[in-house]
Amino acid sequence: GSVCGGGGAEGPSEAEAAGAVGEEAAARPQQALEILASIPSHNHSERGLADPSGALAAELASLASLEPVPEQAGARFVAGEISPEAFAAGFVGGEGRPAVISGIPQAEKWPAATQWRRQSDFLAKYGRLPVQVTEMFAAHGIGRPFRVELPLEEYVSYAKSNDFDWPFYVWERNFNGERSKLLEDWQVPRLFADDLYDITPEVRDFLPLTCHLFLLVGGRRTGSNLHLDPKWSSAWNTLLCGRKRWVMFPRDAPAKEIGASEGDAYKSAGPQAYWWLDHYPRLRAQGSKYGMVDIVQGPGDTIFVPAGWWHATLSLPEDGEDVTIACTRNVFPPASLNYVLPRMRAADPAFARFFVETIRRLRPDAPSFLPAEAVEVERPAIVGSCESWRLERRQAASLSLAECRRDFIRPGRPLIIGGLGTHMLSTECCGLSREWLSANFGEKLVAVYRNFQDHERRGGEQDQAELMRLREALALLRKGGKEAEGLYLYDLSLPLQLPGLLNHILMPRYFAHCYLQQTMRVHCFSRSWPTLFIGAANSQAKLHVDQWHGHFWMYMISGRKRWTIFHPEDAHLLRPTVPEGRHHPVFPDLHELEGDEGFERARRLDIVLEEGETLFVPGGAPHLVVNLTDSVAVAGNFLDESNFDVAMADLRTMASAEAPGGSIGGVVTALDEIEFDPDCSMHVDRLDQFLVVRYQDFQGGAAARWNAVPPDADDY
Repeated sequence: GSVCGGGGAEGPSEAEAAGAVGEEAAARPQQALEILASIPSHNHSERGLADPSGALAAELASLASLEPVPEQAGARFVAGEISPEAFAAGFVGGEGRPAVISGIPQAEKWPAATQWRRQSDFLAKYGRLPVQVTEMFAAHGIGRPFRVELPLEEYVSYAKSNDFDWPFYVWERNFNGERSKLLEDWQVPRLFADDLYDITPEVRDFLPLTCHLFLLVGGRRTGSNLHLDPKWSSAWNTLLCGRKRWVMFPRDAPAKEIGASEGDAYKSAGPQAYWWLDHYPRLRAQGSKYGMVDIVQGPGDTIFVPAGWWHATLSLPEDGEDVTIACTRNVFPPASLNYVLPRMRAADPAFARFFVETIRRLRPDAPSFLPAEAVEVERPAIVGSCESWRLERRQAASLSLAECRRDFIRPGRPLIIGGLGTHMLSTECCGLSREWLSANFGEKLVAVYRNFQDHERRGGEQDQAELMRLREALALLRKGGKEAEGLYLYDLSLPLQLPGLLNHILMPRYFAHCYLQQTMRVHCFSRSWPTLFIGAANSQAKLHVDQWHGHFWMYMISGRKRWTIFHPEDAHLLRPTVPEGRHHPVFPDLHELEGDEGFERARRLDIVLEEGETLFVPGGAPHLVVNLTDSVAVAGNFLDESNFDVAMADLRTMASAEAPGGSIGGVVTALDEIEFDPDCSMHVDRLDQFLVVRYQDFQGGAAARWNAVPPDADDY
């Protein structure tokens, strides 16, 4: 099959752009033309658009001069008329606004301003230069695609002579070898010079391949179907020769109503000219209903496409010429961060975290343009003024396993550990992004709570769970607003429900000595943890205490959570009650406790758990958690020498209410028959890299018996 489309602001879709481009190319023009002729989807004239006597050809040609209706006209400036700062504030930031800036090539003295202005001049300089017209994949689907190239003069001849509804379009993105000379004729406009994608090579590589910079040469009936640019990028597009028609629609425009294809805009939407015949007249007549911006781009005009805006184009060569010629580039202006960062975090939390950290490190002016939630705030090393109830933040590199056990877990002191973030997930899982989870585990059925909200929104309702596919839950989360309100995938056991995900998640070694994993008998808690939490912004669980005084840890993969944690000894001050048939207390909402004398005396910590941090909460501590943003976390309960006695008392009480042979009784029996070593894994070494364990090493207690360096250290 073929891949065909435009580039940059008109360019290939994200899925198409992700494929690697091989170095092989059709060496001879005749061979290339034969390949192009072998692709049926592009070699048809179903509507006869090339017939000069036909009404449809005339309708398309009229778009070169048809003036936009006033309510759909885009903003226009002359080069130098608006400063980069004013442009960023008025067009890049906020909801984004398209704009046309005329005269940039002349004002900034591009050689292309004169040498590309006419088709004949361009071909005199570059006519023999081979450029990509499409790329082909082998029929068996194995191996890299190869480039199908034509010299520019041969492509222009093809553009002039073909009578197809869907002709091929030059979108050259490889500026190596003799094609590097093209880059000497144009440059990034000063208005768009501040491009965060250029901050490091790793950031630029985040865009697929080199799909950010293109030469575009298109004949009549070429262009781009309605699409969004990849990776939330903005773009600029400068036309040097010919005319183009553009339409753009705001981020919230309904795709179906504006004629956007549900599939790949380049592979499945068909001839680009059809959109202009099938949808443009209706949308033009509807005025401002969908926020359409309608632009006729002439030579020397540079168009700005804001991030997230739908857009389509149609090439309209001038009389006596056969092609349009343009250059374009995807960019990431700092002013677009408010729109981009939340979407980047959802799609690829690991990269988003790296991106923000890189900006902070390399851009001294970062606080001036980073969104408030991304500005680095100093995280207090100690939270809480009460000596008997405070939380410390420690870095894993300076916290040994022995120190963690001795100074925090055994005395029951809350702790946040930083520095495990780079070790906890596989590189393949994209930071457990929504897209990756949907693609790999989307068909799994999961229980999703729909009313995990504060007391005012919940209105006294009991917890309500709904069974749905994971991809459906993630789609609701992506939509946000009312669709996502109160949505919480809460405490989902990965070993029992999503075991394949355990190949991509590791566990903090600080808590891998759990007694529940060291028993000879298998019991109902043998495969309970780790668990997965995915919550919408503002979702929350009620104030509660974990069962059987289990200690708790949580690693924050993406997003932020606000934790309120009370001292275990002060639980009685929170008006606990034990419902009939239950063994663990329930508590009123915090708003009901406010004003109580006992509540005011309760020792309390309020903290924000940030991305990449790991929290330890001692067993028996009542806590309330609110998702400040959409968030993803993994967590687990554990049992060791510090909470063994009180946990066993709880478990025996629970078992006494069961029928003989009950599941909790099985846990008690399994724990009773083992003599645990309380000093196992009390390593004093500061282990820079051996601080996480695979689930396969956690299950069954193997990791609890390791020396300081694991026996299979090379695997970590």
